[in-house]
Amino acid sequence: MLKRRKSAEVKKVVDVKFEVKESLEEKEGCFAGFVRIFKKSSQGGKRIMPITEGINKISAYVKKLPKAPQPELTAREVWLSLWGALLGIGITALLAFTWKCPMLLGSFGSTAPLIYCAYKSPLAQPRNVVLGHFLGASIGVVINDFFGVTWWSIALTVALAIILMFTTYSIHPPAGATAYVAVQTGGLGVGYWFILNPTMLGIFIMLTVAVVFNKMSKRDYPTHWY
Repeated sequence: MLKRRKSAEVKKVVDVKFEVKESLEEKEGCFAGFVRIFKKSSQGGKRIMPITEGINKISAYVKKLPKAPQPELTAREVWLSLWGALLGIGITALLAFTWKCPMLLGSFGSTAPLIYCAYKSPLAQPRNVVLGHFLGASIGVVINDFFGVTWWSIALTVALAIILMFTTYSIHPPAGATAYVAVQTGGLGVGYWFILNPTMLGIFIMLTVAVVFNKMSKRDYPTHWY
C-alpha cells in the first residue's frame, strides 16, 4: 500500500512539474512571438524611413524652385470670369443649336479662359484670337486637301500653324488645336467651309461677347486690337 501511495504521489509531482514546464514553454513561445513581431515592425520602420526621407528631400527641393508671380485674386474677378465664360460659350452654343449649324469647336474651350479670365495676356488680344484661329483652320484644311490624314501631315500642320502665328505676331495656343482638328477631320467634313463656320463665325461671337462683357465690367480689354 505504501508503495502504491508513494508511486501515486511521485506521479502527481511529475505531472505537476510537466504542467508547469508546459505552461512556461507556452509563455516563452508567446514572448518569442511578440519579440519576432516587434523585430519585423522595426525592420519595416527602417524600410519606410528612406522613403519618407526621399519624399522630404523632394518636397524641400520643390519649395526652393522659383515661383511665378501671381496677380491678386479677388472674389469680383472670380465671379466675372465665371459669368463671362458662361455667357460667351452659352450664347455661341445657343445660336449653334437654334440655327442648327456648328459654330462650336473644342479649341474654343481653351480660348475662353484667355478672353474671359486672363484677358490682360498678349495671347488673349483680338488680333491673336482672330488671326491665330484663322491661320490654324486654313493650314489644317489645306494640308488635309493635299496630303490627307497621316501621322506626318498632322505633325506638319501643327508645326506650320505655330510658325505662321509666330511670324505674324498672332500666337494663340488654342489655334494649334484648331489646326489639329482641321487636318484630322478634313475640316469636320466640310472642307474649306470649316474656316468660315464654325471657326471664324464662332470665334467672332465669343470675342464680341468678351469685348462687351469686359467693357461693361470695367475691365481693361482689349489692351490693344492689333
